[in-house]
Amino acid sequence: MNPEQHPKILLIDVDGTLVDSFPGIRDSFLYALDNNGISRPPQQEIARIPGPPMSQTMANLGLEGEVLDATLRSYLEHQAGGGWSNAHAFPGMKKLLARWRKQGIILSTATSKSMESAQRILTHFGMLPYFHVLAAADPDTGRQGKAMVIDYALTQLNAIPEIAHWRQDTGLSLDPGELLLIGDRIHDVEGASAHGIASVLVSWGYGDEQERAQANACAASPEELDHCVQRWFADRGQSIDT
Repeated sequence: MNPEQHPKILLIDVDGTLVDSFPGIRDSFLYALDNNGISRPPQQEIARIPGPPMSQTMANLGLEGEVLDATLRSYLEHQAGGGWSNAHAFPGMKKLLARWRKQGIILSTATSKSMESAQRILTHFGMLPYFHVLAAADPDTGRQGKAMVIDYALTQLNAIPEIAHWRQDTGLSLDPGELLLIGDRIHDVEGASAHGIASVLVSWGYGDEQERAQANACAASPEELDHCVQRWFADRGQSIDT
């Protein structure tokens, strides 16, 4: 890393960006509702469940208190029991992670999945080794929602050797305005914006055109996404290793 340059950092969402996990999320969600005697919402609402924390999704259905806790517990048990594996990696994304890592870009997740769930699915698809930081939700500590996950990611990024050495050598701190977040939903845009971080939304995820219009850029293919990333760092005078 050139000590005069700000570290090149990408924050990357998981569900809908790297992995199509909707089939498993949907199955576990419906199982949890059925198991607790909760009426299923309309199909168009079910199609929107990936993105926000599941506790928020269930609360939006009017669930609260012990009913919410029991339904969420059923969801998590179904996921842990194998529901998580009903998913597939989006074509080209693992290759992009490898390319970015080779180019000296520091990679961190920024997902509303739990730490355990994120680690499990990224390991399953061979993506975990490309990440310097695994930043995810942790309901036990109250870390939920994209903004809180990003706050955790920034804390963890400051501690990795590449950035710790850069900070020591330059006396500088990470500038969120130099980071870029890649996601697929409005929650990604809002979480990034809360920290002054720009965002790119991909079109193969679970968001719609209105959500993508709120991002700094959008990408319809892994090739377009890579172009956005390369241009982002080039515009900031940050050299890319090839």
